[in-house]
Amino acid sequence: MTSRDWKTLNPEISPWLAETISSMGFSKMTPVQASVIPLFTGNKDVVVEAVTGSGKTLAFLVPIIERLSLTGVDGSEANDVRSSGQVGAVIVAPTRELAAQICDVLQGLLAFQPARISQEQNEIEEEMYQTVDSKINLKAQLVIGGNSTSLTVDFEKFKSLKPQILVGTPGRLYEFLRLPQVHCNSVQVLVLDEADRLLDLGFAKQVTSIVQMLPKQRRTGLFSATVTEAVGELVKAGLRNPVKIVVKVNNDQFQDRRVPTTLSISSVVLDPGQKIPALLYFLMHPDYKKAIVYFPTCASVVYLYGLICQIRSDFKIDPNLALFSLHGKLPQGPRTKTLANFVSSVSRHSVLFTTDVAARGLDIPEVDVVIQFDAPYDATMFLHRAGRAARAGRHGEGYIFLTTGREETYIDLLSVKKIAVSMLSRMTPGGLYSSLAGISATFYASIQNYNFDCREHYDQAIRAYVSYIRFYTNHTMTSIFRITEFDFVKYAKLFGLARLPRMPELRTVENLPAGGWLIDINDQSNSDGFDFDKLKYKDAKREAQRVSQLSVKSIIPTEAIKQKMTNPEKNNSAWSNKSRREELRNVRQEKKLKRKAATTTRDADSTSSGEDEQDWKELVTERKSKKPTMIFEL
Repeated sequence: MTSRDWKTLNPEISPWLAETISSMGFSKMTPVQASVIPLFTGNKDVVVEAVTGSGKTLAFLVPIIERLSLTGVDGSEANDVRSSGQVGAVIVAPTRELAAQICDVLQGLLAFQPARISQEQNEIEEEMYQTVDSKINLKAQLVIGGNSTSLTVDFEKFKSLKPQILVGTPGRLYEFLRLPQVHCNSVQVLVLDEADRLLDLGFAKQVTSIVQMLPKQRRTGLFSATVTEAVGELVKAGLRNPVKIVVKVNNDQFQDRRVPTTLSISSVVLDPGQKIPALLYFLMHPDYKKAIVYFPTCASVVYLYGLICQIRSDFKIDPNLALFSLHGKLPQGPRTKTLANFVSSVSRHSVLFTTDVAARGLDIPEVDVVIQFDAPYDATMFLHRAGRAARAGRHGEGYIFLTTGREETYIDLLSVKKIAVSMLSRMTPGGLYSSLAGISATFYASIQNYNFDCREHYDQAIRAYVSYIRFYTNHTMTSIFRITEFDFVKYAKLFGLARLPRMPELRTVENLPAGGWLIDINDQSNSDGFDFDKLKYKDAKREAQRVSQLSVKSIIPTEAIKQKMTNPEKNNSAWSNKSRREELRNVRQEKKLKRKAATTTRDADSTSSGEDEQDWKELVTERKSKKPTMIFEL
């Protein structure tokens, strides 16, 4: 199905709405909009699976506005959510950023709705209202958790605004709809956007509860780029005879291709120690307006953002290139501000460092390049990440960093998932691969200067390294990403560590450097050699606390430490108790066997030796003295 004119919709949408959408730059409908809007505006539940960037947001916002602009479900004033202030539609999104974006688009549409004409006006005006404009001022409210607003503040806003449409995240919406003053018995439309992500993030209980709280006589739309088995269970529970709409892109090489044809994706195969230098290369050669770089953990974003901001001058990165940092552990205020600043950035080149918090559903204009520093937990998230580029018909490029060896087979997995990925050529003169040697030489000197500038930087490097290993250990595709083949030393050097941290994952690794040191501690500029304890915090309070702890470690061990050192049984109490319990079980088993033997002998010759009698007495005494076990539940 090709794009079509908005006027061809049947039933037609309101003229003011069609004109508003066209003024926003959407002169033609996308295939998903042309397929969904007629059904969802009518009386059909829909399950929509479409490639990222296909226009799903307008596909459910237009039907919501059209349905709520009518007098009511049955045309009676009694069900008119416009005048009563009751909730008429609920939109659930997995992340605060996506919910805020949906609400912004919705309010942008509602800003152009015609004003309602007062009932006291003359009959001519009233007749015009009935024939020309049956629309009124619909209002929407954003309801999200985090540190932005409290539930009380949201409710006070609800009472004053009296919105007909609620947009929010599942946790806060669930709490909000449970308030006795919030009436949702007039809800006509429920939308679950990015439904698979809602379930992946552990919101299944809240989503199910929200579905059960709403009237059964409603229209429900479930929208996602991928419909998983878990989503199928949600469909059975919350939708009535839904129409499934699947919109995919055909390609000569890959049938039913799951990425837009305007998006080209390339793999960049690297040695582990080249991953950050490769990222620096892309920052040094910005042939893009906006780019997004995805990292696996929040700690990686924090550390690498601070590092690159500090060393950018060493690599002659354009000082006008704007860098932004966004991750899930940021408070809601800075998260919202950072995303808004990146979206509205007027710099010639802008780059956002982020985690998967910005991977789903966000429509960020002018994104030309997406770089994935590592493969995500699953292939569907890879698709969502890459889909931030090449939206609304724009051309875009995606890159995935993979290390040499087994990780290269990730490309084969993506091809099975109908995701076409080409390999970046190593032969391009003056390109990435030919520049890595020079960049790497400068990089390792710069990162050590950064890490040893203050202890805060080094602590961030350790956290980034440890969280990176935990990410790799918990990867769902263990057949490809094996922790047993992880190069701990090269990655530690990549993060500029002087010494390997003590981690359970390192206990079975062979051929680690002596003492875990990754640098020559005797080859330093000062004559005393490298003393890691002299690395200080810039923060005076933290430094004073560190010095205090350091002094405690240097004095004679306390009695508690002495006892721990000289009492291995107490130090290994858990193991000792287990061994003692096993010994007691063995003793009881031997006594049972003796008792059985004694019983057999007694039956045979009606005699009982003194030894057997003693065993019986010991067993009876043991049972009498055994105290019952008390179990306390806290």
